[in-house]
Amino acid sequence: MVFRVYMLAVKAPGISLEEFKDHWDNKHLNLLKEVAGDAYPDVHVHHYPEKVQGPAEITYDGIGYLEFKNREGFLKLKEIAEKPENQARLDADERTFLDKTKIHMYVVDDDA
Repeated sequence: MVFRVYMLAVKAPGISLEEFKDHWDNKHLNLLKEVAGDAYPDVHVHHYPEKVQGPAEITYDGIGYLEFKNREGFLKLKEIAEKPENQARLDADERTFLDKTKIHMYVVDDDA
């Protein structure tokens, strides 16, 4: 069983797309690695679509992808990330580059 989490991300108002990409790919990713320790996902990548089809009012600046061996791996990371001290650090950082009101997350459980 492979457990995947996808996030459709929208950059925070007032920052450029390049600033958004740099922060997500470098600063936030490194913060998550520090917080997660050995619970860090097996795969963690970001993609940046050049063209999105669909209604003009629906736009995303990035797609995040996390993959774990199983649901338990995800739950371990979730537990660590939700500790008050870790959640405060992650939330504060996310507010600097994400519009958290427009994020969509999807969980997918796949048979491997």
